[in-house]
Amino acid sequence: MSVTDRKPDDRERSCGCRVDIHIDSKGDVNIYNCASPGSTTGGGGCGDPIAPGQCLPVTLGAKPKQSQRQKLDNLLASNRVPSTLAAAFFRHARRWLAGESPGDPLETEAFALFSGMPTQRQALLSCAVKNADAIPSADRDRLLDPGIFGGSGPLDAVGLATALGVELSRRAKDALFGDPDAQERPGKDRTFNVLPGEENFEPEVRICRVNDLRTGNFRPPLNPGDFLPQELQQHCTPVVVNGQPQLSCTIQNGNCPGLTLGDGTCLRVPEVTTGTSVTLSGVNFLSVDGKVRLEARPPLSLVREVDAFVVGDNQTPLTEVVDGQTVTIRDCRVHDLITFRVPDDLPSGVYGIQVVMPNVSAFPNLGQTLVSNQEFIAVEPPASARFTIASEELAAREETSPASFGSDEVRVRVRAYPVTLSGTSLVLGAEQGFDSPEFGDMDSGDRRAMAAVLFSHQDPIDGVVMTIMGHEIDSEKAYRDEINSFTDAFLHYMKIALAAVSAGAAAGALAIGVKDLLVLALAHPVILAIAAAVLIAVVLILAAWAPADPIIADTIGLTKLDLAALTNANLPLPAPSSLPSIEKITININPLEKVPNQYRERREYVSSAEDSRYEILLRYNRVA
Repeated sequence: MSVTDRKPDDRERSCGCRVDIHIDSKGDVNIYNCASPGSTTGGGGCGDPIAPGQCLPVTLGAKPKQSQRQKLDNLLASNRVPSTLAAAFFRHARRWLAGESPGDPLETEAFALFSGMPTQRQALLSCAVKNADAIPSADRDRLLDPGIFGGSGPLDAVGLATALGVELSRRAKDALFGDPDAQERPGKDRTFNVLPGEENFEPEVRICRVNDLRTGNFRPPLNPGDFLPQELQQHCTPVVVNGQPQLSCTIQNGNCPGLTLGDGTCLRVPEVTTGTSVTLSGVNFLSVDGKVRLEARPPLSLVREVDAFVVGDNQTPLTEVVDGQTVTIRDCRVHDLITFRVPDDLPSGVYGIQVVMPNVSAFPNLGQTLVSNQEFIAVEPPASARFTIASEELAAREETSPASFGSDEVRVRVRAYPVTLSGTSLVLGAEQGFDSPEFGDMDSGDRRAMAAVLFSHQDPIDGVVMTIMGHEIDSEKAYRDEINSFTDAFLHYMKIALAAVSAGAAAGALAIGVKDLLVLALAHPVILAIAAAVLIAVVLILAAWAPADPIIADTIGLTKLDLAALTNANLPLPAPSSLPSIEKITININPLEKVPNQYRERREYVSSAEDSRYEILLRYNRVA
């Protein structure tokens, strides 16, 4: 883009305002007229410009900022469940701005927070509410819970907890089944008839994966060398190579706790704890009345059938043409899913698991029930260990574009919450927060120490949720102070709201239905759902008003068993992985090392919107 040089007009001469612009940009470029000093409307004066949808000026000479529309479009593309917490913030703020009296203890605390803001910050609050109201209703209803946002009366803890419970259920179903509104549905009938006198060595019902680990009954068949390291049973010991701690891992061969491959290699028996959920993927999960049978291996003697939640694969075709013949697809391209909860009173040990389906197929001669192949899980005693999560370093591999506009000004905020499952209620513990200092003048290749304990606990937990947010602010110090202060105020509101949610949950407002409990038992989907609900609220609020661009947006959700496995040096390092995030930020997780009771990983954040690449080094420790 180029702008032809010209003589300044009278207004520019009177204001001393003349700008020569030379921009190389991969994305949209927005140019705004001068605003009156202190104006929040833009245009008409000689102060700093204000972009549409923002409530603070973008300082001349600062790096270009994403427009509110760009931020909202990024959210709409990646978020399929509207936010309860962000909607509650706007509702409470709107009622306070209208001069309403608080209607309950939650509003009393929220209104006190708003009243304690300086006048300038209250003006920003008003602007943010107006911006949220101005979002087209079709988009707003996809981003903000319409029942909460559109309500006019007081919003109490029970109402907030109830709405958040619905959001968590939808987010967990979206993570598990790819559909936030997934209901139980049977899989397609892919059974085959066995005529009298014929032998059949293939199960009608097949388990292909246990918690995403492929089984020995995977089809098409896998050779031993095709399995990933994490799908095989291993024993690891820490060693030091060239002064660096590493793990030396040996794949177990023979005397397997579960299934054995043809060469004697032991397939992994995934560890679970009581009260948590297990998800199986396979073929011919034909009925929503299906169950899962657990049969203990010696020395235990126990058989139990438990209820399950079934979501059949309605995407994979029933048939395909092979060599001119129409055949039924019944291999592991099919992804029927069934989720069950490990009973709370199940003794520790190794259990065979089978899916048991009532025979509703086209072949009644197959018997009253269809039973799958047997796979295995290891039920471990509930972890009583204590853990910490700490950060060590922030690194700018690539600063935001364009680098020629100057260095990045970065602020990182982390919020962590212990999670416990009490009966059928999820309870979030007290917030643990970390706000980094402002990392100024961050250029490509820079590294800054960020040593901080992000999470620790003394009482037993069932899991932890953590959100990590990083923004490039890049503005005059006064404006950065306003951005930081207003964001801190919103995070204070979140602390108030989540404490109220926990109180509502204790009163039963966040209770989970019996069937949903099979989906939402403590496991990655629900833990991540809680973290996502918190993160999306923060991102939405910032998109509604602030000229700050997200460069880090991350959710971490771990059960106590996950934490125990990560810090167990007898288990191999996890495989590197990549996760899509909101705001066009991809997360690359790179495990670094394990030593006894410690695991370290580098989380890389690649923003396609900002052409940036930042990293945070995390350390997980088992401390008791």
